[in-house]
Amino acid sequence: MKITLLLAFLIVFSSAMAQGQDKVTLSGTATHEKINHIFINEPLLFYTQEPKNLLTCYKQNNQLKGAFGINKPQFVYLSIMLRNWQVYVMPGDTIRFTIDGAGLDAKIKFFGKHAANYQVFANITDFTGGPQKPSRYIISKELRHNKNNLLNYKITLDKWYKDKNEQLESLLKLYPISKSLTHIARSKIGYYYANSLYSPVSDMAADSVPKEYLNELKKIGFNDDRLLSANEYKYAVYNRYVRFKEIEGTVNLKEIEKKIKSELKGKSKDYAIASLIGACAQRKIPIDDSALSSMVRSAYTEVKDPSYLAYIRESELNYFLLNKPLTDKVLDGTLLTTYSNGMKKSLREVLAVYPGKAVYIDLWASWCGACRVDIAESADAKKWMTENGVAVVYFSLDKDKAAWMKATVSDKIENDQYLVENEFSSELSKFMGITSIPRYLLIDKNHFVKSIFAPRPLESDLTQLKSLVKIF
Repeated sequence: MKITLLLAFLIVFSSAMAQGQDKVTLSGTATHEKINHIFINEPLLFYTQEPKNLLTCYKQNNQLKGAFGINKPQFVYLSIMLRNWQVYVMPGDTIRFTIDGAGLDAKIKFFGKHAANYQVFANITDFTGGPQKPSRYIISKELRHNKNNLLNYKITLDKWYKDKNEQLESLLKLYPISKSLTHIARSKIGYYYANSLYSPVSDMAADSVPKEYLNELKKIGFNDDRLLSANEYKYAVYNRYVRFKEIEGTVNLKEIEKKIKSELKGKSKDYAIASLIGACAQRKIPIDDSALSSMVRSAYTEVKDPSYLAYIRESELNYFLLNKPLTDKVLDGTLLTTYSNGMKKSLREVLAVYPGKAVYIDLWASWCGACRVDIAESADAKKWMTENGVAVVYFSLDKDKAAWMKATVSDKIENDQYLVENEFSSELSKFMGITSIPRYLLIDKNHFVKSIFAPRPLESDLTQLKSLVKIF
């Protein structure tokens, strides 16, 4: 498969953005004994991705203190046991808060310059994801075909929507926020309502949904790019254009793409296209390879947002590479020098050293400062992987053999250590789209590709790594 220069650009862009981050300071109290830490996570850009942890803060003397970096105003989640609050944060902010109680009874209060921003959206999270959210509507498919069931559900949901809008307007009087954030706040409740309408009929086709109910779904408006920071809007786009079927038993990717392009515009259209490609890559939609390839090629020329392009590229690679063996060209054409004895082996021969074991490949080099920091901090992750049947193997992309050997000794990683011939031009690098390091790959016990962007071997990413290893 042809590997483009796109991934290299995206990695450089991401690095540049990371360098421009400003610190956000967190300072709060939580008196309940069951609360011993708080997580700060970024909301998902796409629903097939893993959440990114920005900070894990442990309590000391009832105090929770820490800092994390962001480069633009955005939503983040503050998470404790059984509860999440989404707040809108600006670079350089200081978030001050108190948490009373624990579990579903926990309440949070904010203080400081932008306390209104935090308090409004934290309360909206309570409306939609906490103790005030509407009851989930779970009934069998047969019952959902009953018009009265769905219409009665809608009546209940309408009442919830009216009540929460009234509560929000009262809240906005207590905590005035900007016009743009007010628009987002109102829309978050509106699109949560929309998603609640879609929820009971998401696996039904339009021709099976009662017309009265379907007419309500058709009233839901899109094409508001200002709302792409709100998860509720993004999920509504996903529900309408990716999950919802027009005809029972038929999935025509070209028709879905045509519908998106005819009804959406701007970044909302690009988001829907990227979401559709991601769903295909996760095999949530049965399609043929040629249809997906055609849509991906079109997306590369039409989609402009670098984050969306990166997701499309990752999805494409995942679809065509994951859960499949490496090709003969990669296995036999990738040559490596063994640190312990200086012998050259093919990648096939190297993997044969680890029969029946998953292999976590750490791509590094002596000149890569970030790689070596990860190596220095990887003891706990390496210990866990070793104890759980995963071999940790190092592939150096050094040109200077002497520098590689010196760094190997210095970093105490002499075991399972190999030097990749032709570095970034090797068959493995071309196949995996490796243009920058550190980079991590995960091969399962059958030596099929499991992840081409595996989590870093650090404490902050260990939960994600454990979850990934558990699936094979």
